[in-house]
Amino acid sequence: MEWHINDLSVAGQFRDNASLQAAIEPLLRLRNTRPDLRARIFCSNQLYLRQATGADTLMKAISSVSDRNFRALAIRWFANGGPFWEDDRALNADDLFYLGDQDVTNQGIGEASRRILIGVNAGSFSFEGAATYIYANPLLIKHGLPEEVLNEILVRNVTDVEEIAAEPDTPPVSWEDMLGKASLKFRRLIFSEQIAAQLRPSPFHVGVARRSTELLGILDEIAVHTLDDGSLDERGLEILQMHFVGEKAAFTDESPGNKRDFENEMTFDDPSQRESSLFCPWHGKVKIGQFRIHFEWPRPVDQKVVKVLYIGPKITKH
Repeated sequence: MEWHINDLSVAGQFRDNASLQAAIEPLLRLRNTRPDLRARIFCSNQLYLRQATGADTLMKAISSVSDRNFRALAIRWFANGGPFWEDDRALNADDLFYLGDQDVTNQGIGEASRRILIGVNAGSFSFEGAATYIYANPLLIKHGLPEEVLNEILVRNVTDVEEIAAEPDTPPVSWEDMLGKASLKFRRLIFSEQIAAQLRPSPFHVGVARRSTELLGILDEIAVHTLDDGSLDERGLEILQMHFVGEKAAFTDESPGNKRDFENEMTFDDPSQRESSLFCPWHGKVKIGQFRIHFEWPRPVDQKVVKVLYIGPKITKH
């Protein structure tokens, strides 16, 4: 799960620099001891400019703390190293998000909402002591204009670092790690040996790896709920309806034009039969980074497994 610092929870409420240090230190310790979580706790690259105490911004207050180690770690996080969600902002055509009457489009909970809309498991962390309404759990975020709400999004919101530390999921640390874990976990998927080479030119991105794993899990679950004759049982049909149907479906076919223009690029070696190839225009969408997962669909009659032929950057970029 991703966690996004709630900008509204840094609102000048800290009594002094010492109380600010006490609030931040548990997060710094967690980042230091859990590299997997460090990569999943995001803040805005503007958070350090928010008022933290009555007199100082977050950055000025941190810089005034006498503890040199604390200063170095906090400044590295908030001002230099991140991770900052702006570096890979999720795309949204109607990019307007509100918490109550507060516009949070360009804040952490706005980004958490955007990520939730594209299928990423995201929540928020709020420092204690700001306005009461910030501490609802979940936070109700409204997407769109106040008078024309498009979606209502529930964002899990925590104030206790231990709730983040309890998160057991350890994300992949490399493409090779992602593929290795997926191969062990999803026994009903057959992966092409070429996928490692397809991924290699792209810098590793933990968000892309996590979303790819989620999509592979859906394909594996479909295989679980495939009957001996290749049809789907009741649960399989539910999964199909949920993820393969509709404008926001996670899995879609390519357009006729793309099938024509990119037929060669979407034709892959069959991992089960030498000298054979498969044309695979069906794909899962990883919107962060615009990655795609191409797989054999529909499957041949009587085939339960799903063959995954490609994981990498979107093929049909014009």
